Amino acid sequence: MSRLRRLGYACGNAGFQIPDRIVAAVAVYFYLPPPESGLVPQVSDRVVLGVFTAYGLARLLGGIVDSLADPFVGWGSDRSRSRLGRRRVFLIAGIGPMVLSPLLLFWPPGAPGSATTWASLAIVLALYYVFFTVYVGPYLALLPEIAPTGAERVRLSSLLALVALPVAGFYPAAWLAGVGVGQQLGLGTADAIRAVVGVSSLVALVLCALPILAVDEARFTRTAPAPLPLATALGTTLRNRPFVVYLVAQVFFILGVTMVQPALPYLAVVLLGRGESFGAWLGLSYLPGVLLGFVVVPRLTGRFGARRVMVACVAGVALCLLALVALEPALPGEPGDARNLAVAFTALALAGLPIAGFFILPHVLIGQLIDLDAARTGNHRAAMYYGVQGLLTKWVYAASLALLSFLFARYGNSREAALGVQLIGPTAALCCGVSAVLYLRYPEGRILRETTRNPGPPG
Repeated sequence: MSRLRRLGYACGNAGFQIPDRIVAAVAVYFYLPPPESGLVPQVSDRVVLGVFTAYGLARLLGGIVDSLADPFVGWGSDRSRSRLGRRRVFLIAGIGPMVLSPLLLFWPPGAPGSATTWASLAIVLALYYVFFTVYVGPYLALLPEIAPTGAERVRLSSLLALVALPVAGFYPAAWLAGVGVGQQLGLGTADAIRAVVGVSSLVALVLCALPILAVDEARFTRTAPAPLPLATALGTTLRNRPFVVYLVAQVFFILGVTMVQPALPYLAVVLLGRGESFGAWLGLSYLPGVLLGFVVVPRLTGRFGARRVMVACVAGVALCLLALVALEPALPGEPGDARNLAVAFTALALAGLPIAGFFILPHVLIGQLIDLDAARTGNHRAAMYYGVQGLLTKWVYAASLALLSFLFARYGNSREAALGVQLIGPTAALCCGVSAVLYLRYPEGRILRETTRNPGPPG
């Protein structure tokens, strides 16, 4: 593939990050706003079933439906014989619903707090996440097929991360800044949020279409359909013990780090005493470290291996998030305000470099596991591995937001009752610390030795 085609493929990563950020951050703020925002909460914040809020339960149900779809999509993509390409046909089927369904979240059909609003939230989230899987699983399965060596995967993963940086790095700031612009133009906060979401969805549609145009599988991949029945394919994947170690480590890291992004406007409003748009500056503080990480992480990976660098990155994120426990509510000019600003910006800026590893290294590690499976079974089943990863991690994204909403409901998310917001940093840090310990058990050396002795089929 030419550099231009590789860039086109990488743009898809930026594209599907946008609806993901809309659902993970903007929708949370729209449905569970802090009292100071002027927005009307769309669902109840009461705790049900011991730990769930209404929003958290809807999000968890959507995540469960999504996770069940993952292995079926992976298995179907690995077996597909479509003339359009066994990956590309799924991208075509998933792109429209994935990008456009989040828009429905911001026009709930019922009154705030009604059962109709909650039911529509749960249904739209479930539909969105299913079609997200239909697009993203086969998209990611293309990566180890168009980049068959470890070095090529590091380079292509770095390109994906670099292209997605404007979304991952700027979007938490951009949507808040966009809301601020809309308010200055005379829009209410709710309408300003809707306008930002509409423009974002159109951009995502264009970016997600580029991989469909860029990757002609008949020309650029060499893998054949995997004929295994679903039960056999699933069982073989789960019996890959290094894959299970990798999955459990990913579960804890995702559980922790997913809490942070939607928390930025709460940090700005509740603890720092500023408006929602100030969360944009908190989000921007990541970027210098992330950019540096895109240079440093590939070089360290080539020297020390993906596992060691991943352990260092996850542990580094944990330490930075733990520092947020020092934040206490203070308005601008009050005692403690300067210390709050110093702690928040320093911790988030330092977290940028290790966060860059999260954009690059999981693709490298799962590529090693796909190669290991190919060496053992003779089948190249990239989509099934990403599908099983989705089966066991998608619910964690839901659980992370459910945990976040639980902290708010039980301990508060206002200036008068701020403990729920203060607990975000240490809770996320604990999850990341457990992940770092688990990554230490990932047997990268043994995997590489086995795949070198028996490389399996090409691709």
